[in-house]
Amino acid sequence: MFFKKLDNLFPVLNHLFLCWIIFLLPFGLFGQTTADSYKNLWEVIENDTVSNAKKTTYLDVYYQKARKENNLLEQYKALEKKTYLVPFADAALLLHQMHPLVQNSANDSIKGRFLNRSAVFYYKHRDFKNALYYAVASEAFNEEINNLYNLNAVRIDIGNIYNHTRYYDKAVAYFTQAKDYYQTKKDYNHLRGYINSLYNLSRTHWQLGNANALSSTINQSLQGVALLQPQDRQLEAAYIAYLKGGLAFLQKNNATAQNYFTKALPAIQQNGDFTNEHVIYLYLGKIAWQQNQKAEAIQYFTKIDSLFNQKAFLNYELREAYDYLIAYYKETEQSALQNQAIESLITLNQQFEKEQQSITDILHEELDTKKLKKSQVQLQKLVNKSTIWISFLGGVLLILAVYLFWKRFKNQNVDKNSTIKEKENVAEIADVVKNETTEVKEVANVSNSITEIIPEPQKEEQKREKQKKEELSSTEQRLLEGLTRFEKEKGFLESTTLDDLAKQLNTTRSTLSPFLNEHKSGFSTYVNKLRIQQVVADLKADKELRKKSIKDLAALYGNLHPKTFASLFKVITGETPSLFIERLDQEDETLMS
Repeated sequence: MFFKKLDNLFPVLNHLFLCWIIFLLPFGLFGQTTADSYKNLWEVIENDTVSNAKKTTYLDVYYQKARKENNLLEQYKALEKKTYLVPFADAALLLHQMHPLVQNSANDSIKGRFLNRSAVFYYKHRDFKNALYYAVASEAFNEEINNLYNLNAVRIDIGNIYNHTRYYDKAVAYFTQAKDYYQTKKDYNHLRGYINSLYNLSRTHWQLGNANALSSTINQSLQGVALLQPQDRQLEAAYIAYLKGGLAFLQKNNATAQNYFTKALPAIQQNGDFTNEHVIYLYLGKIAWQQNQKAEAIQYFTKIDSLFNQKAFLNYELREAYDYLIAYYKETEQSALQNQAIESLITLNQQFEKEQQSITDILHEELDTKKLKKSQVQLQKLVNKSTIWISFLGGVLLILAVYLFWKRFKNQNVDKNSTIKEKENVAEIADVVKNETTEVKEVANVSNSITEIIPEPQKEEQKREKQKKEELSSTEQRLLEGLTRFEKEKGFLESTTLDDLAKQLNTTRSTLSPFLNEHKSGFSTYVNKLRIQQVVADLKADKELRKKSIKDLAALYGNLHPKTFASLFKVITGETPSLFIERLDQEDETLMS
């Protein structure tokens, strides 16, 4: 009986002991040297047998210790690690918490890691707009400090963003840059980077249907994988088999493709790579469908549908499964399932359109408007030239009419038919002039209608804001009104942090951050977009401002680093500041001439 009671006490004692360890851990560690205490804490945090809940607790201890010692690097290290362990919303708040640490640190390592982590974080959660924003900023920063390894690592990230949003040519360019760099070095990390870039390049060639390029990159990958350590070689060999399956399918060798896909599947499943696992299901389903084994094919396609129901997203190539599902359900007269498949496909298409549009907004913002304005200038020139041409034709017609009138009176005995013919000639010329006038009027109408085609950002923005306000809570409306004042007063031109803005709006960062994430694409994106929009407007209006250096402009518009400013400018406008200013000057000269 005693032992039975003791057995019942063990779980309680164990829990109390754990609490005691966690409570006393900081005090015991502070008795050690700083380096040893950080090291011991980190060993627990990195231990695979420790649960994420315990790791989070240790990370809090780690962070508080670093904060007490004003150790920015260790504070950042703890927060960064924690972003991998907590939900998306909490991790996004942590990234904002890390931002002032980055700003206040002179350590380039922290800055580079922050930009890379932010890019990967948003990419993982399919926020491609913010992912690309941070990735491009990271590219500029690593180029500035000449960290070529990290520079090309982030180029792979940018390539993947482009790949997932179907800018395949851009993806190929970035993957090729990374491949060309990594193959110049012989150490193991560079070898892994080389193989990684080749894999991503191969996947893009596959999606483009380029069998020759895919075959070439697979052969290069085989040579690289042969140099890997055995534990790494096994997994990479599975991915090469996967790529070989894609190549065989492009070459219409279904039996070989099926063999490679089946061979690669177990290792890819074990790796937890659910996306490529379901890509294999897609191609196994397509092969079965082509062999008229439609019932078997549908089993593969429904696995993709189940993944979509579970994850609420799919990669673009997997949407093809719904084409087969819809066709099969229609053929077998399963109307309810057919409608479900159609609804899922509509949802997916909307999702893909939104994701691609988010990238398009960053790369080509205002570009269409600029093209339309350029067309308007060209059309106006055409109208002016056509008007001159009409005046010339009118003069010719007048001279010709006088000549014919004189000729008619001179030749009184001319045959009546000849007189009629002369009149017809005059009428034909008049018709030509009339038609020319009509064409010019049509051109002028097109020119006038251009202003209707060009979007009016301010009116559209006001319309959207009005709709949003009707749906917002009182707190959200107050924050939105505060942001309107912030924009009107141009507070974004100062070195503003999330905490600064929260204080101005009389709220907390924990309230403001998710609000900005939902309504303004996040704090950094919001503030920097305002800065670039302002400098664009000012450059258009102020010719003297165009004479300033990039360094001066960066200081005036947010006190940014020149490289960061130039990178943001290119991301948001699609042009470098220098090219933008040069084009403005050329447009002014054209209008003056």
